[in-house]
Amino acid sequence: MLATVLLVKLGVWQLERAEFKRDWMAQLEARGEQPLAWPLGTVELAGYRLSVSGHWLPERALLLDNQTLDGQVGYRWLVPIEIEPAQPWLLVDLGFVPAPVRRNELPALPELPPFSHVSGRLYQPGVNRLAAQLLPESGAVTRIQALEWPALSTLWQHEVVPALLWLKQPSELGFARPWRPINLAPEKHQAYALQWFSLAVACVLISLTLAWRGRLHRRDQADNLG
Repeated sequence: MLATVLLVKLGVWQLERAEFKRDWMAQLEARGEQPLAWPLGTVELAGYRLSVSGHWLPERALLLDNQTLDGQVGYRWLVPIEIEPAQPWLLVDLGFVPAPVRRNELPALPELPPFSHVSGRLYQPGVNRLAAQLLPESGAVTRIQALEWPALSTLWQHEVVPALLWLKQPSELGFARPWRPINLAPEKHQAYALQWFSLAVACVLISLTLAWRGRLHRRDQADNLG
């Protein structure tokens, strides 16, 4: 009985997550029509459009580990851009880079122009609670496990905007970068909810079957004693 209750609660939680994701996607859609001005304030940044001009800092480039696209495993190539020396750096998402076969190898990355006008949408990647720390690995390009903004500012000794700019223009820079501001769509959560509810129904049916068989067994024992 306890297992059934737990499974039902898990199903309800997945339905709540689906509703939350629907609301969040609607908010992002509305924000996509609203541009922000630089410098950015302290408002919630995710989803808004932004256009800025600045100098690339390729020596500070990052490879965000454990990313996937169309079944391939790889990295997100992230490079900060400096709009003004005294202002926070803006980290730009230049797309998905497939990982080499060997872990000790890093992908080849193209050169960036010294200066660009960039435009796109701001977003904040989801956090994997099992890998929420920056954990930088120094090399030709620094590999990180998560975007931990305070730790990144400490690493660079410079303030960083706590959001990524998903680059729309110039489109020729970087690699493939489909706009996916959420990790799991509402439909996925609904499918998980159906699985949990199905398991709950299965538990109930198994419990009823076992109870019925036990009743028949006790009746047979009573008949034999009689």
